[in-house]
Amino acid sequence: MPMLSPEQRITSTASKASAISAGVLILGTLLPWLSVTFFSAATLSGVRLWEGKIALILAFLAGAMALTAAVTDGNRRAMLMGSAICGALAFIACVVFAFRFNNALDIPPVLGGSEAVALADAGIGLDAGWYLSIAASIALVGFALWGAMAHKQQQHVPGMEWVEPGTPGTHTTGGGAHRQP
Repeated sequence: MPMLSPEQRITSTASKASAISAGVLILGTLLPWLSVTFFSAATLSGVRLWEGKIALILAFLAGAMALTAAVTDGNRRAMLMGSAICGALAFIACVVFAFRFNNALDIPPVLGGSEAVALADAGIGLDAGWYLSIAASIALVGFALWGAMAHKQQQHVPGMEWVEPGTPGTHTTGGGAHRQP
C-alpha cells in the first residue's frame, strides 16, 4: 500500500467518518421522532413524516458521495462538499419538524408556559431518533467540511514549476528563485 500524504490521510478519514455519519442519520430516521404517552405509549418514526423522508433521501445521497470520496481521488473535495450540503439540508429538515410542533423546543414546563405544560402533561415530546438525526447531521457536516477544507486543489500553471530555494542550478534575484538557463 502506498504511503499517503497527511492531506490524503485526513481526507480519507473524513470521507469514512462522513459515510458513517450518513449511516447513523439513516438509522435515526428509522427510529421514533415523536412519542405520545397519554393513555398508552405510541411513537412516530421519522420516515412516516415528510421531513424524515427528506432527511432519509439526503442521508443516502450524502453517504453515496462520502463513499465515492473515500474510494476515488479525482473529485474528493466536490464529493465531500456535496455530502456536507446534504447533511446541512437534513439538519434543516429535522429542525423544521421540531418547530411544526408548538413549543417542542421551548422552555421546560417546570419553568412555565401554558402550551409547554399542556404538551408535557399529554406526554408528547421529541424522541431518541430525532436527537440521533440531529447529532448525525451535525457530525456529517463537520466531518465532510473538515475533509473538504483539508483537500488542497493542485493548480498547475503551464510553464511554471516550483523550485526549492538553494537548489543547485538556481539563483535568487529580487524576490524568488529562478532556474538558470
